[in-house]
Amino acid sequence: MAGAIPYAATGSGDPIVALAGLWPTIGVESDRLVRGTLAPLRRLAASRRLVVFNRRANLPTGLTMSDLAAEYADDIRTEFGAPVDLVGASTGGSIAQQLAAEHPEVVRRLVLLSTACRLGPVGRDVQRQVAAYLRRGEIRSAMSLIGANLAPRGFRTVARGLAWTAARRVLADPVTVADLAATLEAEDSFDLASCEQPIQAHTLIVAGGRDRFYGNDLFTATAALIPNSYLQLFPRRGHITVASHPGAHAMIAGFLSQS
Repeated sequence: MAGAIPYAATGSGDPIVALAGLWPTIGVESDRLVRGTLAPLRRLAASRRLVVFNRRANLPTGLTMSDLAAEYADDIRTEFGAPVDLVGASTGGSIAQQLAAEHPEVVRRLVLLSTACRLGPVGRDVQRQVAAYLRRGEIRSAMSLIGANLAPRGFRTVARGLAWTAARRVLADPVTVADLAATLEAEDSFDLASCEQPIQAHTLIVAGGRDRFYGNDLFTATAALIPNSYLQLFPRRGHITVASHPGAHAMIAGFLSQS
């Protein structure tokens, strides 16, 4: 635990801090969360300390991305005492962008994976629907909508059914449901362009050309908003599948290995 925010860590050396994407549960007890978030960083595990943060419990209603970023920045200062290499995936990438813009002293280098300067129309519509379902207690509807929209084309019907079946087991705690809704609502209003100053850290943006939650135009816009950035698109990968591309792994490892 770093301050109030739970994390899992492995390895030793200079830290790489990863902010997990929109996971249905709080904490870092799930091996799938840790393995999935760290997969693009595995080439660095022999020489670096890899740290995965997930969201804390009891998030307040009306939370903003700026609020979340401030909490993460405080905990990074407390735990590491020096700027870190920061990796943000999906919703974790939105938090990472806000953090890097508003707390530049805690970020040395930044990797953004499957995330952009704001949600695209599809992503915003889906997340608003999911948050509304969660607030009304319609857990199965919320999870099935998430499952269908995260799955690759051709697997969406199956993913919808599996998510519907697992919903009550995955989101069994009312606090977890409320925290997930609060995070979705915070991301709804996130826009990097509204930050008072641009991100200063050298930044690598890795994304899939078939990402339905953002879109190529928003990835390009994100690169334009970050002066010291490089964008790498993998045209045939989507929001989830780009994280397993060997080329993405190599690019991220190379970027974080630079002096």
